Amino acid sequence: MSRSLLPFAVWLVLAAAPALIAQAPPTVVEVSASLHVLVRLSDGSVMALGENRAGQAARPPVIRRFLAAARVELPAAAVQVVADEDTSYARLEDGTVWAWGRGYERQLGAAVNGPTGSDRHTPAPVPGLTDVVEIAARGNVALAVLKDGTVRAWGVLPEVLRGKTPEFPGVAPPVPVAGLAEIVHIVGGAQGFAMARDGRVFGWGNNRRGGLGLGRVSNDILPPTEVPALKDVVSLAVGAAANAAVTREGRVLTWGHNEQANLGDGGHVDPDDPAQPTPAPVKGITDAVEVKAGSYGRHIMVRRRNGTLIGWGNSDWGQLGAGISGDFQPLPTPVKLPGVEAYWLGGNFSFARTTDGTLWFWGEESAARRLVAAAGNQRVPARVPVEKYLPAPPQ
Repeated sequence: MSRSLLPFAVWLVLAAAPALIAQAPPTVVEVSASLHVLVRLSDGSVMALGENRAGQAARPPVIRRFLAAARVELPAAAVQVVADEDTSYARLEDGTVWAWGRGYERQLGAAVNGPTGSDRHTPAPVPGLTDVVEIAARGNVALAVLKDGTVRAWGVLPEVLRGKTPEFPGVAPPVPVAGLAEIVHIVGGAQGFAMARDGRVFGWGNNRRGGLGLGRVSNDILPPTEVPALKDVVSLAVGAAANAAVTREGRVLTWGHNEQANLGDGGHVDPDDPAQPTPAPVKGITDAVEVKAGSYGRHIMVRRRNGTLIGWGNSDWGQLGAGISGDFQPLPTPVKLPGVEAYWLGGNFSFARTTDGTLWFWGEESAARRLVAAAGNQRVPARVPVEKYLPAPPQ
């Protein structure tokens, strides 16, 4: 059809289409949260909001204030973000890692001495790290997987991760972790797990409650050790007392101690009760895709192949999203939120993104100040308005 045969209004729409596409707002692709929240957008930019007592929201430190979202100034697009307690990390597309926030325990990857002491509210690169393909952080311990499959660690490292490197007040710059090679995925901190290219899983840390899944408990803090019971694993999560894995066939395995009802077996025990040191399947779940634990380790959630979530563990703040109030939700219970494409667990709260691009929140009120309209702890998913994580550009 020639141009003369098309209505003039149609030509106006066609002519404006490139500009409309260019102006489309970026969407949320990742959220990482502890007391503060990092939001990575589809254009590679990072927004920070929430607590900022050590500068972890990339602004001069303030006490007892929940800061609105603001862009973090980084030199290149981010491909991963991690929020750990009072420290923030971003892995950039060039393979470097940038850090800001609390730094006394060397969790910034270097000794920081400035006008505010060891903390830093402006991002700077972690020295000596290049070709990084994944990062993880928990409890002031940070980990990086390099392109060659080796692992680096820094911060408050146990001896099994730092070797003979002096520890106090923390380890920096990052040091190689012995016993880990050909690694493709890593979770945790002082206790954690790493997945190798051939499907093997290695765990390290405290095993007094059977948290390493070795079929036994011991008083030792173990170096990276293969977990024979874990095969064909595609996802791993580290909880406060129990841990979890998803297998390629869709089963969920849990092990460790059940004081937070993290085993998903319908039970809940006292701290002094025996642990379950051998990974065992969670009944009724055969279609799992991935598993995650809250940054405090109190709640565990699984995304299923049908785009729904199911969770268990501590439910004090409504962080499991099933509308249940009370101390614990010991049996896996679905969240009434269809079409979940991605989800992320913070301290005592959770986020999810649905197929229409909507961001949802549920859990502890203190983490949601000005994020959602409802007052009090949010026990079911509530929509987060776009302007809460996409602040208007300066005029």
